[in-house]
This record gives sequence, structure tokens and C-alpha cells, in this order.
Amino acid sequence: MSRYDEKQNGFNQKELSQYFPAEHVKEATMDIYQELLGLTFKKMDKAETWHKLVTAYEVRDKKSNKKIGNFYLDLYPREDKFNHAAAMTLLKRAKVDNRTLLASSAMVTNFSPSKDGKPAVLPHSEVVTFFHEFGHVMHNMCNEANYDRFAGAQVERDFVEMPS
Repeated sequence: MSRYDEKQNGFNQKELSQYFPAEHVKEATMDIYQELLGLTFKKMDKAETWHKLVTAYEVRDKKSNKKIGNFYLDLYPREDKFNHAAAMTLLKRAKVDNRTLLASSAMVTNFSPSKDGKPAVLPHSEVVTFFHEFGHVMHNMCNEANYDRFAGAQVERDFVEMPS
């Protein structure tokens, strides 16, 4: 939010951020998407990732318990990491040689880290970014295209932002 919005709405980002602990925002956002899309997420504690702070999750259809893919959350800044937020398709769901390849996505961000031993809290703008980028991850997870050419962001241009 800009300073203009803070003045107009009578609050400031720093004070508001105390109501958005990063871990709670992550869990609440994941709960919303699980309920909305009929999915279950399970943290994969032993998954190999590109950094020790990255967390991995398995995604299953709630009704059938069928695995539909994995996603990774790389949420905080570190040296040699780009400085913006993005959802990245690592693998699109597709059928190849009568075998279904499952989707895999990553949400890579640079949210406000914890300070002075206190849990990380997010300004409202980062809460909005979390929900938006996670929507892209879920778009990739819920894709049922048989050909990767029609999966994820390979939809009509005006629909790419719709799920987020």
C-alpha cells in the first residue's frame, strides 16, 4: 500500500503488519485453497530442495486421495536470490507415453523475514502478494490438460491472472 492509502484509510503498514504473522498467513492461505479447491496439502519433511529454508508439499485431491503434484515455498530473502515475487512452473501436468506426469510449482518470494528473534510478520501488501502468487501455484496444480502446451500459464493470455 502506498502512503496515500495509509493516510486515506487511517492506518500504517507497520502497525497493521503485527496482525499478519507470516506463518499464520501461509497456513490460512493454504487452508482457504484446500477448502475452495477440494485439495489436501501435506508437508514433505524429507524432500530435497535447493535451499534448507525451502519447504515442499504434496498435493492430493481430497475426494479420491489421488496425488496431483508438489509445490515448494521459498519465502524469504537470502544472498544471490532475485528480489521480487514469482510463481514458477517446474513441471506441467501432461500425458506422455500413456503415463501422467504430475505438476510441480514453486512460489519464490522475498517476504519480510523475522527480526530480533521475533516471528516474521507481513505488511498487507505482502499478504496480498502471497495470496496472488499462491493462486498461480494452484492454477498449475489443478490443471488437467493432457498436453503441456495447454497447461498452467499456457492458457489464453487474458486468463493467466484469473486464478490468482
